Amino acid sequence: MFFRLVRTDLKRISTYGMYLVIAAFVLIFIFLGLATSAEDLIYSRDDSQPMNIGIVMSADSQFAKIAYESVSSMESFSDSCDFTEIDSKEKALDMLKAGNLFAVIYVPDNIISDIMDGTNTPVEVYYSDDRSLNTFVLNDLFRSTSSMLGISQAAIYSVQAIGRDLELPDKVQTALSDEVNTLFLQNVLNRSAAFAMTEINATRAQRTTDFYICAAIILIIMLCGIILISFRLNVPKAYTTKLCANNAGHILQALSSYISFFVWSYIIYVTVYAALAIISVFSSQIHVHLSIRAMLFGLAISGLISLIVLIVSLIPAGLHGCTLLLVTVTVITAYLSGFFIPEAMLPNFAKTICHSSIFNQMAQHLCRLICS
Repeated sequence: MFFRLVRTDLKRISTYGMYLVIAAFVLIFIFLGLATSAEDLIYSRDDSQPMNIGIVMSADSQFAKIAYESVSSMESFSDSCDFTEIDSKEKALDMLKAGNLFAVIYVPDNIISDIMDGTNTPVEVYYSDDRSLNTFVLNDLFRSTSSMLGISQAAIYSVQAIGRDLELPDKVQTALSDEVNTLFLQNVLNRSAAFAMTEINATRAQRTTDFYICAAIILIIMLCGIILISFRLNVPKAYTTKLCANNAGHILQALSSYISFFVWSYIIYVTVYAALAIISVFSSQIHVHLSIRAMLFGLAISGLISLIVLIVSLIPAGLHGCTLLLVTVTVITAYLSGFFIPEAMLPNFAKTICHSSIFNQMAQHLCRLICS
């Protein structure tokens, strides 16, 4: 009786086959468009223009000139600031009022020697707009740099004290002091040099496009479950009663429905997978190849999604209630698995869930199988 029930359910669910295939192909093109543009959407380029900064160097010290040249050539400053050396303070302020400069930095006499001996002569900064975001950023940069220079000076004094305690020759102490001063000055001003540059992938996959293609395969099967759920719930009461009378109780009916869900979920998986492999032949952005291991892995994906659809269909909420619940579960699961928003950009609580999400793990593994 059970095998007859399975054959009957497979025949009944086949009437939904055309709707499933059409839905799958429509979703393929929608998700492919999103997946191929994912890198452009996530990794946007910084189009901000560098700020024009005028510097008035009243000091003729060679050390001050070297410090200015080193700062202006640093990548961390040249990306955001365009420095211009101006002869006089009055000329610089006129350019500031005319809108040719965003800010003016006035460097007083003997600034480098004052830093070294702890005099702490202030550097004057003038802005064209006191309330802009760039002004806030520059202010914060100046405050943090000033604080770090103060800390560095305390460390320099400690080095000098050690040199005196060790009774090093005066020539060695002077050379040591100059070297330490130079090192601290370079490291404080060029703060980016103290950090290693690490490029972070938002999805933990080799290519963001590959991850979203694999996520699309899983999401398509989950969304097709919305059509499949009506197969189980849109059944006359008399039919289920007759099955119970013929020793096919609710457990066997649920098991038969699960098998039908599983078979058609796997058919959708194979269809979508094959379609993507064919599209990749004609597209340079998509790298999907057929793999026996990926075909077998599709059994696990189909089995898990079919189980979720079956569990939702068992809730006594009616066809519309269960359909709405399945949509909600699909959306929440996809969000917490990084299918909508990359894992690196999720809130902390969602990022923790995403890292251990079984659907995220499935997408990562499928990515390695079909896109590597």
